[in-house]
Amino acid sequence: MTKRQQIIDTTIQLVAEMGLYATSMGLIVKESNVAAGTIYHYFKNKEDLIKTVYSELREEMGKAFIQNIDNALPYKEKFFLIWKNLFYYFKDNPQKFQFIEHYASSPLEKNEVKDINQRHYQPAINFIQKGIEKGYLRTLPESFIIQLIFAHVSVVVRMILFDETDISVTTLQLLIQSCWDSVRIN
Repeated sequence: MTKRQQIIDTTIQLVAEMGLYATSMGLIVKESNVAAGTIYHYFKNKEDLIKTVYSELREEMGKAFIQNIDNALPYKEKFFLIWKNLFYYFKDNPQKFQFIEHYASSPLEKNEVKDINQRHYQPAINFIQKGIEKGYLRTLPESFIIQLIFAHVSVVVRMILFDETDISVTTLQLLIQSCWDSVRIN
């Protein structure tokens, strides 16, 4: 593992456990076993480090979002698969999920960061646009539909991770169906 990756992994772990503001550069230096000079070689300051980690996680999440999508599948099946992809990405990466949650609710989530990260979601945006154009989805801004899906998945993941709730395959399908019902045209 590279020093840069060690810094990123430690930052994700600390922010997930302690939050953005309680995670200091000194603590990152201590826990990562990387010299402060090395951290500042890669990142200008804490804000640059946090924004970089967030951007890289959003890119990773964007790839997970569209993983194994077969264009030949009917639109609804692709929607269900995308929901599951996002769900399993978060469920399988709880610290990354918590980091994203902390960051997304912070003042650091500014428009320029959102604009930069939008490129990671372009396939998802295209998928939503196609659904609207074809009459599958409600005529809402794509960002609203993506946020509705994200919020729905996030609530389910939070319940599993923090409430230690078990969800059967049948329940998972019903949860995805409820998300689909909230954005599809009736």
